[in-house]
Amino acid sequence: MEYEMKSDVNTQYSGAGTAYRRVGLSLFVMCMVAVGFQILVFTVLVLLQNSGHDYTNLSWMMWLATFLPIYGAAVPVYLAMMGRLPVETAQPTQLGGKNFWILFLMCIPIMYGGNILGTLLSHLLSRGTAENGIATYISDTSLLKVLVIVVLAPLLEELVFRKQIIDRCGRYGEKTAILFSALAFGLFHMNLFQFFYAFGLGLIFAYVYTRTHRLRYPVIMHMMINFNGSVLAPWILTRVDQEALQQISSGAMDEVAIEEALLGLALFGGYALLLLGLSIAGLVLLIVRARKFVFLPTSEELPRGKHFQTVYCNVGVILFVAFCIGMCVYSLVA
Repeated sequence: MEYEMKSDVNTQYSGAGTAYRRVGLSLFVMCMVAVGFQILVFTVLVLLQNSGHDYTNLSWMMWLATFLPIYGAAVPVYLAMMGRLPVETAQPTQLGGKNFWILFLMCIPIMYGGNILGTLLSHLLSRGTAENGIATYISDTSLLKVLVIVVLAPLLEELVFRKQIIDRCGRYGEKTAILFSALAFGLFHMNLFQFFYAFGLGLIFAYVYTRTHRLRYPVIMHMMINFNGSVLAPWILTRVDQEALQQISSGAMDEVAIEEALLGLALFGGYALLLLGLSIAGLVLLIVRARKFVFLPTSEELPRGKHFQTVYCNVGVILFVAFCIGMCVYSLVA
């Protein structure tokens, strides 16, 4: 009897180790394909530029060169590799409007707090030389920004980091799968600017998917956050005319121009106050409801003390983590 029990436990560890190793390898290959394809595309663009055909000044070309390798090549390869792992299905449940908005409010302080922390650390470690690469794309005004950042990114990233991972690893422990999903999501951004808020938001998104097994909930949350950060906030900032404000202080503007400039400033001020209020409300909810998060026992739950070794000490996850950390370091020194 004792031998049979030990055999069952070892089989359980083996299954969990195999699953996380496969997931880690799939993530590693996805990152390699994405970065390799991007390097190839930008090399071709540079060669064309040197021969007198410059496409780097075309907004749509830069969007394709950056994101087509990820969503058009790397993600399909990842999905093909993940398809070999067994999936544990669960009955989908409703989240409810009240719970949706409570959890979404929790995302707001995580988003801004993580952004501040990532920006400070990036500037500190790089001595002020590091630049947030995503800022260039957010400042773009083309419709491609909406398509890629607000639509495609939430859809595909939630499919990759929530559904694919949790459906295959959730059976070995909900907390473990949620943490791994969030960490993988944060690392995949490959820079410190985005790591902390991506990790924090990943925890909320993964928890929502784990409780409901409906991908639409984290996708909608993800879309709303990306819309605010990449479309709404930049648009509001454009309403504030810094030059006009300077002219107001010197008395060099007429009344109509002054009203327009002050209107933009009032819009920005109202938006900032709204975000501050929502951030405070979300932080209070996080503190008050932190202990109310529910984690259910699973069919093949790993015992305490076995999670880290089983999940992170395998070649697949080690390669993925090392590659992403290496890219983070490169982004700070390049």
